[in-house]
Amino acid sequence: MVAPETLREETVVLAFDLYDTVLDRESVLVPALGELLDRHGSDADPNVLLRRYLAMHFRDSLIDSLVDSPHTPFKEISRRALTYRLEQMGLDVPDEQVRDVVRQWKTLAPYPDTTGPLERLSGEYALVGLSNGDPDMLDAVRGSFDVELDGVVSVAEAGAYKPHRASYDLVCERFGVAPHEVAFVTAHTFDLVGAKAAGARGVFVNRHGNPYGGWTHQPDLRVGNLDELADALAA
Repeated sequence: MVAPETLREETVVLAFDLYDTVLDRESVLVPALGELLDRHGSDADPNVLLRRYLAMHFRDSLIDSLVDSPHTPFKEISRRALTYRLEQMGLDVPDEQVRDVVRQWKTLAPYPDTTGPLERLSGEYALVGLSNGDPDMLDAVRGSFDVELDGVVSVAEAGAYKPHRASYDLVCERFGVAPHEVAFVTAHTFDLVGAKAAGARGVFVNRHGNPYGGWTHQPDLRVGNLDELADALAA
């Protein structure tokens, strides 16, 4: 861990995880899953289904990064994961309806606390998105930002999902900086552990009030939202 003043002085790039750190996925995916469940006569809780779907998606993305095979697109990982969970529930959902839910990832919008903090930070740092999403998915959401990002990097370009270090290294290569000049901002422990292991600094945005965990790689800064991030890092 480094002192806050060191973090401010040495950081050149603020690299943001997008899904659930900057982009609000629950406000879109929970209603989409609720509609799907209603269509098939299920009274299951869509919030629970979302958590189980995301957990399966995460597991399968890790497997994909570990096995010696070509990178599987996010959308396909997601389709398989949701299909698996629906089958577990005994629901026979046509593939096109599953794909309709997956397409909703392209419609995600930033959390309400995003614009002001990014405006404050943009004058001092390069603002970059680093996401597990496919390039076309990230292109689709860039227009929802009121503050233009200096770049968006998809892990598809690195060939492995976070927390594999290839994606964090790619940010350094793309923007010509050393790992310690990147502060990676995320709401996810796994993501921050990966960034720290690759030599970057790490900021934990604890949006959901969860413990970080007893990892060796701890955050350099902990905040509850992006306003607190800007308060800590902007002049």
